[in-house]
Amino acid sequence: MTVDRISALRKALELSPDNHVLRLLLAEALRDSGQTEKAIAEYESLLMANQLPPAEMIPAGELALVVNNTALAARFLDAALRAGIVAGTAALQTKLDACMAAQGAIRVILPTRGTADAPRNVDHLEKQAGISFVSVGGLDEVKKTIHRLIILPLMRPDLYQRYGKKPGGGVLLYGPPGCGKTLLARATAGECQLPFLNVRIEDILDPYMGVSERNLHEAFAQARANAPCVVFIDELDAMAYARRKQGSSAARTLVDQMLQELDAIGAENRSLLVMAATNAPWDVDDTLLRPGRFDRRIFVPPPDETARTQILKLLLFQIPSAGLDLRRLAQSTPLFSGADLRALVEQAVDLIIDEALSNQTEPPLTMRQLDIAQMRVRPTTLDWLERARNYVEFANRDDRYTEIAAFLQSREVRQRKR
Repeated sequence: MTVDRISALRKALELSPDNHVLRLLLAEALRDSGQTEKAIAEYESLLMANQLPPAEMIPAGELALVVNNTALAARFLDAALRAGIVAGTAALQTKLDACMAAQGAIRVILPTRGTADAPRNVDHLEKQAGISFVSVGGLDEVKKTIHRLIILPLMRPDLYQRYGKKPGGGVLLYGPPGCGKTLLARATAGECQLPFLNVRIEDILDPYMGVSERNLHEAFAQARANAPCVVFIDELDAMAYARRKQGSSAARTLVDQMLQELDAIGAENRSLLVMAATNAPWDVDDTLLRPGRFDRRIFVPPPDETARTQILKLLLFQIPSAGLDLRRLAQSTPLFSGADLRALVEQAVDLIIDEALSNQTEPPLTMRQLDIAQMRVRPTTLDWLERARNYVEFANRDDRYTEIAAFLQSREVRQRKR
């Protein structure tokens, strides 16, 4: 029947070659019969009939076309969807390359069949996280909060059930970069003795239509298959950027998919603990912060003096050294993140290695190298704190950033200002 229909459509087009509806029906019939290449050829003819430049087949399996306005780009996508050239579950998404904006054109890149059908396999499951809170220097108050909100409900579900609370749920760690949010999440899994699934941004985001959503769904499916499990989503603001700030709807479907996955918390996600981290909580879509989703938010500040001392001890544990005064170094590095302290130590080690090579000796690391390195390293948290201050002053009507406001009034912030 399909062969007869294709033949009949071809004959009809011979009599009426400008009938776009007939050509689209032919493309769909060719698609249904598995003749993808011929379907693409008919689709290209359809574009040519609209006085657009012909599509170009890319070796990687993409179908690219240059059009001169967004309306034509939308028509291109719509016809591609209807012709079956693009596989995807979401409506009209595309990757728009602005490199041709100077010519007043938009380059639309779409996957052909077989290119975007298979989601990526998010395979970063650690059966045992291998670390615990002992591996995290300082942050004692944060650890206590995590223990109360996350670990105890999982370890003592009977107690929490008695008072009407269930284990599982969504927890958002936020704060300046380099302060141990990912390490805290992994250590939480270790404390709970649960598998840890690290969902990274590069595992999810994809320019092809519908693939990002399927990647995210596959990640949650893998976590549920290994439940009880801790699934950690890093850079949540990149995956779930606030829809009110988006200029187009291209990325909004990923937020919708995230909402669908999180709304299962308490159902098939009953033994699934979803943790996420962000440096920009103000950029996360508001719907993700409502009850039942990431309604438990924990501020992870830069390490205090005691924490910095512990971090320095961990960083220098296996490095030959002599006469180190880590307490003094910790006092002189307010607002340094754990990553900043690592950079400081690495620079100091570079200095001692240079000396060793010059003198043909193996001297120990001393405070001299650490002091020199400290003068070269600027804490990366300063820019974040300045941006956070603006949100606290002008966008904190619902007291969402109360913890940040309190930290901005802390002794260490005042000390750094001086």
